[in-house]
Amino acid sequence: MSEEFDWVERDRGVLTKRDREILLGQSGENLDKNAQNVRRYNIRERIKNSLYDFHIIAQNLPLADIQQLFEPAYDWSRERRQLDEEGRTSAQPDIDQLLWSWLTLFEFFSYGMYAGGKQETQVLMQGLVEGGIERGYREYQHDNLQTYREIDVDLGLNYGNLVLRNNYLRGVQQDLPSETSEIAKEVLRLRRLRKISQIDASRWFDEYVRKPEFD
Repeated sequence: MSEEFDWVERDRGVLTKRDREILLGQSGENLDKNAQNVRRYNIRERIKNSLYDFHIIAQNLPLADIQQLFEPAYDWSRERRQLDEEGRTSAQPDIDQLLWSWLTLFEFFSYGMYAGGKQETQVLMQGLVEGGIERGYREYQHDNLQTYREIDVDLGLNYGNLVLRNNYLRGVQQDLPSETSEIAKEVLRLRRLRKISQIDASRWFDEYVRKPEFD
């Protein structure tokens, strides 16, 4: 994933440039409460309408356009195959920013489903993901293949033991490497997997990596 990706200066998507700057904390300090509410309402409405658009996109966007959108995944697969052929099975190909964005879309979906605090929503979440994978595979076969194979997706949600968050973080912190450079890599890895929060990652960077220099 490129660290040089420009999150603000891009073509219009769901968010305007101004929206991006405000959500990233780069501007908007002078907005009053009403202006903030109006902007967030507009963002929510655009998100909903973009999701409705996916119904049209999934049913009608030509295969050639879909393949162009997913070319980073095909590139990843080709590199993965080459690494396997070379016997470098533990090496991982770089992941394009667009692929990371798909991951964050699933992350947003999961976060929103859990945010309601209802255990039944987890069943809904699992059913929607499983159904989406099944429908996509079946539709691809109907449109592009001369063969058909049934698919039955079962995504099990296996939860670990429940522990107090502070106790969990204390254990993670105790297992950090001793070398500063290795700590930085490990904190970034933990944050990338969302095993720690952004606040915890920043705090540990300040504590272990960005140590003050004394005269």
